Amino acid sequence: MAVSTSALGRLRLRRPGQGAPTLCRTCPDCGRAIRDREAARLGFCDRCREFTGMCGAGRKIICPDVLTMTSWHTPCTRLGAAAWEITLGTGQTRTVLCETHDAQVRSGRLPWVKLAVPQRR
Repeated sequence: MAVSTSALGRLRLRRPGQGAPTLCRTCPDCGRAIRDREAARLGFCDRCREFTGMCGAGRKIICPDVLTMTSWHTPCTRLGAAAWEITLGTGQTRTVLCETHDAQVRSGRLPWVKLAVPQRR
């Protein structure tokens, strides 16, 4: 049975348990509206020329513990769902986190995060 590529795209967007695809309309780094709708769907800011709408775990927020390998050591490829301002030992960083990393920060079980404040998107 042949399936067109547009049909495959529709199938991917409607997998059970995923809900509607996330659209990052405002860049968390520069704060400006993302002009290109397709780039925004992928989490890419056309002004910053980076994937600023993707989860910042492993990209902007990295666990300083080099002896234990966690999901905070490698860049997460999921789209950001929640905006955060996170203070580590080195300073403050604004980023977005996917649902999984957002839940980890909300639980408060990350001893290397000094302060984390959720932001409006």
